Amino acid sequence: MAKITYKDFKQNQPMPVPHIRFKGVWNMQDLYEFMIDYFREKKYKFHEKMYKHKHPSPFGVERQYIWHAEKEETESYSIIMDIYIHTYDAHDIQVKMKSGEIKTFTKGRIWLEFNGTVEMLRDERWGKNSFWANLRIFLNNYILRKKWGWEIWDVLMYKELQRLVWLTRRRLKMEYDEYEQKYWMGVHG
Repeated sequence: MAKITYKDFKQNQPMPVPHIRFKGVWNMQDLYEFMIDYFREKKYKFHEKMYKHKHPSPFGVERQYIWHAEKEETESYSIIMDIYIHTYDAHDIQVKMKSGEIKTFTKGRIWLEFNGTVEMLRDERWGKNSFWANLRIFLNNYILRKKWGWEIWDVLMYKELQRLVWLTRRRLKMEYDEYEQKYWMGVHG
C-alpha cells in the first residue's frame, strides 16, 4: 500500500486567472512600489521569488518577476496570491515633467498574471503519516467547506484578486476607471 500524503491531494479550487496585457509607457518603479504597498497594507507576507533580467535584444530588455504573498486569515486557512510579471521589448526612457523634474519610464509591453489560492490546515502535523493526511482531506471536504462554504473563495476572488487587478489597471492608466466588483461583497467593499 502506497503512503498517501496530503501533497498528493489537490485541495485548491480551479479559478479563472485574471491577467493584464498592456503596451505603452508606464512607470515601473511606481507600479512595483504600489503593489508591494498594497500587500503590506493588507498584512500579507510578501516574497519576491524570482527576478530575471534577460540579455537585451535589439528590440529591448526582457524581465520576469515572480511574487508570492500570503496571509493567514485564521488558524484553519490562509490566502495565497502569486503574481507573474513579464516585460517584453522594454526600454527605459527619460521624461521631463511639466514641473521640470526628470522621471524614468518604461516603454514596451507588459504581461501580468494574478493567481490566488486558499490553503486549509497548513500545519506540519498533517503530513506526518497517512492517517493525518486522510484526516486532513476529510476535514477539508466535509467540515471546513461546509462551515465556510464558498465565502472564502469569493473573498479571495472579488475582495482581494479583482481589486488588485483593477488598481493595477488604474495605475497603468488603462482606459476604464470603474471597478466592476466594487459592491459585490457588501456596500462598503
